[in-house]
Amino acid sequence: MSFKLLTILDIIDKHKGIPAILQCHGPSADKNKDAISEFYKNNETVIFGINEWHLFKNDIKPDYWLRSFPQRPSIELDYEYYNEHTKGGVTLLSCDVVDSSSLESAMENLTCSYLPFDLRHFNRQSCQDNFSKDPKWFLPRYFTFFSDCCNRKGRITLQEELKRYTDYDELYSPSTHTSAINMFAFAILMGCNPIYVNGMDLDYHGEGGRYAELKDGRHIPGEPSNAWTDWRREWLIRDFNIINESAKNINVNIYNLNNNAWYGIFEPSAIGEKE
Repeated sequence: MSFKLLTILDIIDKHKGIPAILQCHGPSADKNKDAISEFYKNNETVIFGINEWHLFKNDIKPDYWLRSFPQRPSIELDYEYYNEHTKGGVTLLSCDVVDSSSLESAMENLTCSYLPFDLRHFNRQSCQDNFSKDPKWFLPRYFTFFSDCCNRKGRITLQEELKRYTDYDELYSPSTHTSAINMFAFAILMGCNPIYVNGMDLDYHGEGGRYAELKDGRHIPGEPSNAWTDWRREWLIRDFNIINESAKNINVNIYNLNNNAWYGIFEPSAIGEKE
């Protein structure tokens, strides 16, 4: 179990034609646990986990763990958190323009494969430059996590890699309002097909509380929140449409296991029902 540094180029077509399951944590995730476990036992499958996947009851240990929001523990300040849950066998996909932890710190302390990526610096330009070009879909102060993030510009962003891979014209935004967007992007780039998303409810007010059942048996109750309301819904729908059309451009199928999602867009299906 040792550190290995990866780039996006290392994962292009890595799982060509293999089904992927994206594990989100809305209450609807509970409805599909048994079917997902059965599908996983009987099919070669790539699993993506997000945020605190390890807290949820019967979650399958992922192959890839994506983090792209800063409220998760910083790698530099709590690398043991990541080592405990990856145990060397889960690749950490980390947006390093929301976490000021240095690459040197990750290399010194992590014991897993590590792929840092950029969501903000389109055309290798600063956040302010990108905001000036597209102010409607780029909020420079909404996600300003540390002062020198623009010193890390110079790579192709995840969105630009997706555009190049799928030959679809538009880039999804750097302020996505759900990290699930980035799981989709990685699954597409890895060549996964079909892609199933589970528990992507994006609703703090629905039945069943905020999240799926935790390992300790609790359900976190719903609460007032503007996280996925008002103008944010328009933003999410735009980004989901870009993801869906990008996938269609290369004949990749995305299915939503939440058949009653408010945002629609992705074709509803039971797991394994369509290929």
